[in-house]
Amino acid sequence: MQQALEHTRAAVEAKRQLASHQMQRDNLIRRLYAEGGWSYSKLAKTLGLTPELIAKIIRPQRR
Repeated sequence: MQQALEHTRAAVEAKRQLASHQMQRDNLIRRLYAEGGWSYSKLAKTLGLTPELIAKIIRPQRR
């Protein structure tokens, strides 16, 4: 029982850290794009992400 509780707590903490890292990443991507010189595809290739994800990060309201 104790191990299950420890793993549950670790999973919750990992999710919290993931959200924090993604927020920081997204803010940095938005800043790079706003500074100019970066296209969606260039950012995607450089960061190992898809152009579609970059588009969602930069323009979250567009569908």
